[in-house]
Amino acid sequence: MKLLTPTPPAELPGEALLARLRCRRAGIDLTGRSQMSQDHAPGQPLPQAVDWVYRRLNARLKKQLEPYLDLLAVRSLVLMLRYRLAGEPLPLALEREPLLNIQIKKLLTPDLEPELIVVNLARSLQVEYPFFENLATTWRRQGPGGVEQQLLSGILRHSLSTTRDATVRKAIRYLLDMRNLLIVMKFWRWRISTPPELTVGGQLTAENLLRIWKNHDTRRLATLASSMVGVPTVECEATVMERHLLSGLGRQLQRAGRDPLSVGVILDYLWRAQLASYNHILRQTLTPDSEELLEEVMLL
Repeated sequence: MKLLTPTPPAELPGEALLARLRCRRAGIDLTGRSQMSQDHAPGQPLPQAVDWVYRRLNARLKKQLEPYLDLLAVRSLVLMLRYRLAGEPLPLALEREPLLNIQIKKLLTPDLEPELIVVNLARSLQVEYPFFENLATTWRRQGPGGVEQQLLSGILRHSLSTTRDATVRKAIRYLLDMRNLLIVMKFWRWRISTPPELTVGGQLTAENLLRIWKNHDTRRLATLASSMVGVPTVECEATVMERHLLSGLGRQLQRAGRDPLSVGVILDYLWRAQLASYNHILRQTLTPDSEELLEEVMLL
């Protein structure tokens, strides 16, 4: 079973879709202060925006973007699992999530025991996505948190290994490195003595990051973050660093989106829509002095 909802390739020429997206992305308010556009409503991560784009992708663009769209699908799956494994009903926004295969959603029935939900997911998806293998064992040993970590780390590795488009690969590798950097900082903040489990495959090697974690070398970590982002930073505080890294990804995708006929236009549009949606959520739900990381809400 595939993660994405099966749809027939759209007949809309790729050039026409890219032209429409270049107009639509110009109207997105990244601050989350205003209504973003008719494509998606504030307060929902990537609902109508992704659906609108996904259903208009021709075969070539869909193949190029599938690894990135798989990331978004697993992110939605993890959010759904948070509710289902806790025995709680799904919010309406998640029930209407358009990207994740409807057959996968049916496996998340509230009538099943949490462990059986995990077992069914692994059985249905591990052939196409090997990182689902042994998911039930992870559930028994580590609980919901371990399941989340296995899925989020696994989809990053899988998407990185399956993408053939240089722009998509660069974006996924950045997300992988960003996740590892923030995990190191979380372990420092939470004073966890066991080494963090980092995702391999990024430009920043896991071995180097583990040495940095062990030595609590904040200066070195800030240097690595600066090399990723391309802008110097000397502050190694979690919230500041996270915003610094998100800004770097935004600039990277903005540069990729300058080519009017490249897949970078789509990535830039989807990222802007996602960021605007979550900024709107934060403005509605968090206090100005909140320490909550946007990364934790976005499940990078």
